[in-house]
Amino acid sequence: MSKERFTDNTYSVAKGLTHIHIAKQYFEDVKTEASLDVKMIFNQYIQKCEWILANLKDRLSEENRMVLNEELENSLTVDAIADKVILLDNQKKDFVESVIDRLINGEEIIIVDEEK
Repeated sequence: MSKERFTDNTYSVAKGLTHIHIAKQYFEDVKTEASLDVKMIFNQYIQKCEWILANLKDRLSEENRMVLNEELENSLTVDAIADKVILLDNQKKDFVESVIDRLINGEEIIIVDEEK
């Protein structure tokens, strides 16, 4: 009996896997200073995250798996950027979004340090 495979590159699947990967990393962080009981509980959560990640990755094409693995390597970087952006006022958020849009479109962004 073969496993059902995803035939498209579903954005929602990729985002879900990214969030599970991030959760797993935070759960691993919680364990570092925890008591034995808490470590055992979080080990179970980590194992469940690993199972979900492996099970879904196994259903992706090799090409999609490679792209996903690259994305997962930087998942906490993206999360850290989001944590910082949320602290900005709406005008600065709009500015950051426009900078990102320009970078995506291949434009070069030059930052001038006026203090020098």
